[in-house]
Amino acid sequence: MIYIEYIDRDRHMPNQIFRQFANQSSWTDPDDGLAGMFGRTMRIGPYPAYFAFWKCKGMDRMDEWEDYFRSEDFGSHKSEQATFEAIHLVRGGCYDALVDNSPVDQQALFCIEYFGAAQGDEDEKVADHLRSREVVIEGANLDFVLRRIGALGPNPGCLAVWSFESYVAMEPFQRLNLDDDPYRPEETGVYRWFGRDIL
Repeated sequence: MIYIEYIDRDRHMPNQIFRQFANQSSWTDPDDGLAGMFGRTMRIGPYPAYFAFWKCKGMDRMDEWEDYFRSEDFGSHKSEQATFEAIHLVRGGCYDALVDNSPVDQQALFCIEYFGAAQGDEDEKVADHLRSREVVIEGANLDFVLRRIGALGPNPGCLAVWSFESYVAMEPFQRLNLDDDPYRPEETGVYRWFGRDIL
C-alpha cells in the first residue's frame, strides 16, 4: 500500500524552516519506506503543492501509526511535534500501487496526472493502458500508477507519476491528443524532488 500525505506550506512560515521540517527523509522506521517526496515547481499544478509517498505493509500500519501518535514515545519527541506544527498536512490517502518503479530518479522532472477509473475496471487494465502511453513518447518513464482504495483519498482517485529529463523532453508527452482516452487526466502538475522545486 502507498499512503500519501498531501502537504502545503503555511505562507507565514519562512520557506527555509518549512523545507527543514517538511523533509520526511529523516523518518527511519524500517516498516515504512519513503517512495516519493515531490514539490510542485514553477507553480504548474493544483494545490496542495507537496506530497510524501509512504510505502507500507497495509491497513494494519494505519492502526500502528495511530497507536504511536497517541503514545508517550511520540510525546517525548519534540522534533516530531514541531514538524506537525510547522507543516500543513492537508489530508491523506490510501492507494494500491498498480505500477511501482521506485526508487525514482531524484534529479528528474516529474509530471503527476490525476485521473479517474471506473470501479469495475480491473487494475491490470488501468496499468496496461498507462504503460501503452509510455512507449509512444521517447524519454517518458512511468514511475507510479496509484489507485485509491475505496474512497480513501481525494477525487478523481488515481495518480500517474511520470518522469522526464527536462521540460523539452516532457513537451511531446503533454501535446498528445487524449480526447478519447478513458483515463484522460482531469488535472496535471509538474514537480521536482522535494528541495529542488522552484516556488
